[in-house]
Amino acid sequence: MTFDEYLNDNKAILIDVRTPKEFIADKIPNTVNIPVLLDDERVQVGTTYVQVSKEKAKEMGVEFISKRLPEIFKQVQELSKIHSTLIFMCARGGMRSSSITSLFESLGYKTAKLQGGYKEYRKYIHETIPTVNKIFKYIVVHGKTGVGKTKILNKLSAMGIAVMDLEKMAAHKGSFFGALGETLPQSQKRLDGEVFEFLRTCKSKYIVVESESKRIGDVYVPESVYQAMTEGIHVYVDTNLENRIEILMEDYSHVSQNDIKECILKVGRYVSKEKTQKYLDLLANNQLIELCKTLIKEYYDPLYKVSGSKHEYKLSIIYENIDDCTEQLANYIKKMEENS
Repeated sequence: MTFDEYLNDNKAILIDVRTPKEFIADKIPNTVNIPVLLDDERVQVGTTYVQVSKEKAKEMGVEFISKRLPEIFKQVQELSKIHSTLIFMCARGGMRSSSITSLFESLGYKTAKLQGGYKEYRKYIHETIPTVNKIFKYIVVHGKTGVGKTKILNKLSAMGIAVMDLEKMAAHKGSFFGALGETLPQSQKRLDGEVFEFLRTCKSKYIVVESESKRIGDVYVPESVYQAMTEGIHVYVDTNLENRIEILMEDYSHVSQNDIKECILKVGRYVSKEKTQKYLDLLANNQLIELCKTLIKEYYDPLYKVSGSKHEYKLSIIYENIDDCTEQLANYIKKMEENS
C-alpha cells in the first residue's frame, strides 16, 4: 500500500514496527509504535550481521521477536477492534514490516505493508507539501521578544482559528534561549511531517503563524511554507515592558542557571565582553527580572529594530491586556474569512 492510499483509507491504522528510538526521532503523525525489536536488540542484530553473518543475524532477530510475540499480538488485536485495516511499516519497507505483515495476514487479519516504509513517506511529503500549501494564505504575527506571540497564537487556536505553531513543531523558540524548557530533541524529519499533517488536515483558507526566520534552532521551515509566509499578511503586536518581562519570567524562570548561562555565552559572541559579564553577574545574583530587562533593552530590541522593518503591517495592536489583543486579532481574521 502506498502512503497516498493509506491517507484515503479512513479505517486504516499505520503501525510502525521500528524501535522506540527510531520512532521517537522520526515518526509519522498519528501512527502507533509496536516495535518488533527493541533498541538494544536491533543493535545486536546489526552488529551480528556485519561481524558474523546475515544468517546468524536473522536467527537472532527471530529469537528476539519470538519472545515479544504475545505482547505484539495483544497490542495489534486491540487496534483491530477499532481499525479494519492494519498497515505495518518500517524504515524502508523491508524485513521487519514484511515479516509482521505476513504473520498477521496468516492469522486472518486484513493487513498491508507500507511500500518503501519511512523513506518513501519522506519522499512523498517533500513532493506534496508545495502542492497542498498553495491553497492557503498566511497571517504572520510579528512582535518583539516577550510580547507573547506564542500565547496569543495558543489563545487563537483555542478559539478555533487555524494556527500552525512552528516553534512547537520545531521544539525550539527561535532565539539563543529557544531550546530552554524543551523536552524533545530537534528533528527536521519530525518538523516536516507535522507541517505536512497540519496542511493536509487544515480546513481554513487562512493560517496564522508566528514570524520566524527560515531557520528555527537547527531545523528549517519547508521552503514553500517559508516563501508563503514572506508573501503573507503581516500584523504587528506590542505591549509595555512590564508585560514582556512577566511573560519571559513565566517562560524561563524555571530553567536552571547553567542552561541560561550557556545561552548568555552564545549571546556573548555578538556583544562586548563587558556586557556579557554584566549578564552573567545578574544571573549569578539571581536578578532574573533585571536580566530580562537588560537583555531586552541592550540586545533583543535593537536586533528587532533591524529585522522588524522589512514588512508592511496591515494591522498593528498595542495592548495592555493580552486577551483584548487576541480578541481584536481574532475579529480581524474572521472578517477576512467572511470577505474571502
